[in-house]
Amino acid sequence: MNKLITLFIVILFCSSYSFSQYYYIPASAAGNPGGLNMDNEYPFGSGLDTSWKVLLPAGSTSPVWSVTDSIPFPFSFNNNLVDQFKVSSSGVLTFDINSTIVPGFGNVTIPDPAIPNNSVMVWGLEGTGSNDNIVTKTFGNLGGQQFWVFFSSYTAGSWSYWSIVLEEGSNKIYIVDQRHSSNAAPAITAGIQVDSANAVMVTGSPSLSNLAGTDPSPNDNHYYEFTYGAQNSLDVSGVELVNYPYLHLNDAPYSLEGVFRNLGIDTISNMKINYSINGASTVTEHITNLNIGSYQDDTASFATPWNPVNAGTYDIAIWADSINGGSDMDNTNDTLHKNLHVFDVSTQRIPLLETFVSSTSQYSVTGNTDLHNILSTNQNDYTLVKYPMSWPSPGDPYYTLEGRQRRVYYSINTVPRIVNNGIVQFNPIGFTQQEFEDAKDLYSFMNLSAEYSVGGQTIDVSVNIDPLCNTTGIWNNLVLQAAVYEKTTYNNSSVNGEIEFYNIMKKMIPDANGTPLSNLSGPNNPTTVNLTYTFNGLYNLPPDSDTPIDHTIEHSIEDFQNLGVAVWIQDVDTKYVLQSAEGSIVTSTFELDEKEIKVFPNPSSEFANIILPLNHSSSTLEIYDVIGNMIYSNKLAESKNNYKINLADFRSGIYQIVISSKDKITTEKLEVYK
Repeated sequence: MNKLITLFIVILFCSSYSFSQYYYIPASAAGNPGGLNMDNEYPFGSGLDTSWKVLLPAGSTSPVWSVTDSIPFPFSFNNNLVDQFKVSSSGVLTFDINSTIVPGFGNVTIPDPAIPNNSVMVWGLEGTGSNDNIVTKTFGNLGGQQFWVFFSSYTAGSWSYWSIVLEEGSNKIYIVDQRHSSNAAPAITAGIQVDSANAVMVTGSPSLSNLAGTDPSPNDNHYYEFTYGAQNSLDVSGVELVNYPYLHLNDAPYSLEGVFRNLGIDTISNMKINYSINGASTVTEHITNLNIGSYQDDTASFATPWNPVNAGTYDIAIWADSINGGSDMDNTNDTLHKNLHVFDVSTQRIPLLETFVSSTSQYSVTGNTDLHNILSTNQNDYTLVKYPMSWPSPGDPYYTLEGRQRRVYYSINTVPRIVNNGIVQFNPIGFTQQEFEDAKDLYSFMNLSAEYSVGGQTIDVSVNIDPLCNTTGIWNNLVLQAAVYEKTTYNNSSVNGEIEFYNIMKKMIPDANGTPLSNLSGPNNPTTVNLTYTFNGLYNLPPDSDTPIDHTIEHSIEDFQNLGVAVWIQDVDTKYVLQSAEGSIVTSTFELDEKEIKVFPNPSSEFANIILPLNHSSSTLEIYDVIGNMIYSNKLAESKNNYKINLADFRSGIYQIVISSKDKITTEKLEVYK
């Protein structure tokens, strides 16, 4: 009898121990859990929504605990109700509020005696910076709320944003990887420690790095979902339907390709994969010889193609079952749905190439060279816009806040970088003709053209949009983007050796948010959008990217005769660019004849560029003030056609530039202001 009692106790203990555990599932899609928290991620007091409350303020150089705080709803941790917690500046949240020893900044594998029992962590962060605050906020409605503990602008090599989230009702815990400087290098222990013998941590810990980028919105966030209990043995989730969502009917039938993730403990050797179209009959195929470990993905192509006979929008569902011959143990996460849009009409795409570069980046030199080598053989077949960036320090002086907004939109964190049609990113170093063809060959379902005129410092743009289909239900958040760029600039030369820069974005019209478009309905229903912008003030060259041009009082246009316009239509939500176009200039109040020499910026305060014809003969350059005094003189060699004149010793006023050769004298006015 005693032996039976003892055996019962052992079984009970083992059973209790085996279930006093958590398991985690990595998120299959970017964003925040449940989509409840849509706040942008900024430092407290410097852009973060003011409804967040400080739990542990910045200013501690060594690890410290916060004050004890309350959870705003009933919450169970490890199957026990908890209502209070505290957080350390080293990234550890504990429900053991009586613990006194603070975990250090140096993180290791868990379980570890430095961690209190009943703790959740992003251990390895350091709250040592002046902006390093731990803040809290509750999201959602009663019964399904989330309580966020946000490590705002914490330190991990550079600034790094993470959160620990408690969820009402489900009692789930999320660790959210949110936003990071391009110089950040987090090496985190992310997980839960119940006691000294019982812990679970994310694969990669204690050197877990970030998956999220620099985007302050939740769009590129990644999270890990921790659930109390035993992980299922057999559990497969549909993760992605790989097929491009915009198809042409002439290309049917289509081969469907899906990504499936093993969320169970058992390694998968075989399973059935399925798809259905608009909820109709199911196509099932059995795949074998697999070796899919826990949390691993497998990409599978269906041997039975899909052959639609009409254009339209189709709901494609994919899922797996009969896992290793057994039933999937969690049917709530099985099926993935995706809409594929089939069109029976299309037009030639003009690919949009948005390029992020800097005159302080040596790599940008190679990227620009490789890019232009390909584009030079594809004239008039593309739209090119370049955004100067703020790094490497001190950054390109033509960096703008609107360029920054485009960078953040795409989560760009390095230069050079190119974005094709809003959806494909890569380094332009080694850019190939095939990569260009891939961007050009995507179907477009819209014709787009633009004309513009320049008068003084005002540019007027007229954009004609001719949709070939009804965009309703396909793209529901369209904007027209218009970028004014300078075809060639010189003054932003810096340390990388480049002296000429092409297609440099100077202003988005009206701004980087673009012009919203109501649902476009086609065919045979074109629409026109007219835009105008006047550049303010005088030319200014910022000393670096820390003081970007202020469009309200100044501009950075070197030569108003050298402007171009790029336009494109983009879906804000998916970033997909439907079509792009280079504007055609129709009129200008400037002289239409090509000048012998060009002088810019003009007027200017610091220096002036003088550009001569490429075939000019040996000459002398002289500059005279209004009373005829020669202020500057220089011999001009035939081998060089561009000169930069330092105006530091010039007073405000009008000057005459005189260029003399053996058989010709050319003059040009220069205005200097101080």
